[in-house]
Amino acid sequence: MNILRFFTFTLLTFQLLLTTEAAAFDPGSHTPQTIAFVRKGNIWIARLDGSGQRQLTTSGHDTHPALSPNGKEVAFCRRTEKEIYPDTGFGQLFMVETKGGTPRKVRFEGVLAAEDPAFSPDGKSLLFVGLSELRRAGKKGELQAFATMSITIGEIRTGKCRPVMQRKNAMLDAGYIYSNPAFSPDGKSILWQESGSDVSGGFAIIDLNGKRLFRYPLKGSDSTPYWRPALSPEGHRILCYSPATTEAAEDTIHLINRRTQRRSPVTSGTNPVFIRNGSAILFERWENRWSSDASSNLWILDIEPGAAPKQILTNGSEPAAALPDNERSQIVSTERNFSP
Repeated sequence: MNILRFFTFTLLTFQLLLTTEAAAFDPGSHTPQTIAFVRKGNIWIARLDGSGQRQLTTSGHDTHPALSPNGKEVAFCRRTEKEIYPDTGFGQLFMVETKGGTPRKVRFEGVLAAEDPAFSPDGKSLLFVGLSELRRAGKKGELQAFATMSITIGEIRTGKCRPVMQRKNAMLDAGYIYSNPAFSPDGKSILWQESGSDVSGGFAIIDLNGKRLFRYPLKGSDSTPYWRPALSPEGHRILCYSPATTEAAEDTIHLINRRTQRRSPVTSGTNPVFIRNGSAILFERWENRWSSDASSNLWILDIEPGAAPKQILTNGSEPAAALPDNERSQIVSTERNFSP
């Protein structure tokens, strides 16, 4: 082999390695599944096993990522506008491609600020908590913020949007009325968390016109918080968690049977999401939560008896996942052994 052929062979080999590595983590490919998470106020992505970690944003003020169904984009909230944040607690919605690039602001008609984005199953719309008609009242130093708060569906391409539920003149200091909305896998209903900033409240499921279909818990005497609801692909298991309210308590992830209202504890942790077509969950766990050394790591747990959680990465929070195309087309119809 002469020198020219040697260098040509070496270059082709190197290019092949790069192409293979890129293909192994193409967010738009069928496998492996992509996840998004927050680290130090920035949006990151990784493979489902925690490898291939890559930073997408650098503002230090980004939160609540949501992956598009095809895994090619991440929507998130950025809290940097001083005229809106921190006195309202709200930020602005942005999107960034998982392959990298400059994040772009997503604007919706009549929406001043927004939180908690979630993609529709077809990826064409965002569901979010919207803020409009903001006003401030009170003396200097004692100002209070009031606004119309809503659960809104917005079309990404046109910016047109429609509030599904809304409350006018809500005092923002009293807590979020709506929080963490999410579409059902079939796109026909919406789950949302009540009393989002108070350590109480449950969640509800509504249709696309705001009609209530389900609420948990049924008993008003149960003040336990049940947060961030997510519906399983087959439609009857609801994933949520109850945050610890004291140092002696523990964050607990639950599965709730929509048919029977039975609740089963799954594991300790927060912010759970379904992965692997509903056969497993991705979630976060805190270490030294009540100290200055607090940190959060991401874990995976198969939903089956005797399964043990597996940590996949450190220093990550607010996980998000999207099922690849070949999994989104396969709706689970069998009962899971772990189902309540």
